[in-house]
Amino acid sequence: MKLYSIREVIENIGQMPESWFYLPPTDWELDTKGAFSLDSWDFPPDSTDYLPPQVASEGWIASLDKALIEDVISNLDQQMAGAKTDDYFRAFRFYYENDAFLVI
Repeated sequence: MKLYSIREVIENIGQMPESWFYLPPTDWELDTKGAFSLDSWDFPPDSTDYLPPQVASEGWIASLDKALIEDVISNLDQQMAGAKTDDYFRAFRFYYENDAFLVI
């Protein structure tokens, strides 16, 4: 599976796969690389073959799916004119940690 940095995902969310973005269980930075899962509907219900291999081998975790990342970006755009990649990243982490949008 293709690896993407969080920066690439934020800056190019429209071109990202319609699935969950998995990341290593570390402190994330903009250059932390992760992978999107494949569509689980294409696999048997008891299969985990749609997950990035790093989930099993390195304990990667699901962060947000593409639709949620788009929502986080859109929500921040509504609150902050001229938001930068660092701002989106802060909002991304906040949503992951709190299951809520960052309020500016």
